[in-house]
Amino acid sequence: MERKDITQQVVETPSDQPLSTDLTQITTEIKSYQSIAGQSIFEIGRRLKWVKEHDLVHGEYINWLSSINMDDSQARKFIKVSESFSNRSTSNDLGVEALYQIATLPEEEREKLHRLESG
Repeated sequence: MERKDITQQVVETPSDQPLSTDLTQITTEIKSYQSIAGQSIFEIGRRLKWVKEHDLVHGEYINWLSSINMDDSQARKFIKVSESFSNRSTSNDLGVEALYQIATLPEEEREKLHRLESG
């Protein structure tokens, strides 16, 4: 099977429509959504931090989070990720939980070379 790199914009389809039967198309769509998700995590964190620091009187931030259906724990994770990664290409490939776990490691641990038993 020949592998082709396809660069195209993902066109959103209603979730009740059947997905493509073309594996290359599905792969391309998944990669596009992964990129969008990673970028979104970073950008949401930046905006949450800005609102927390600049726009609301003391005590109103939690109420505002509730109005956007987000809890404080999740908001802190997004903010931590956005503060910890200036290299956005990294965040394009990882989910928020993985990014959060990496972001909470001490910086010297993040920079250290790690070796698995398998080499």
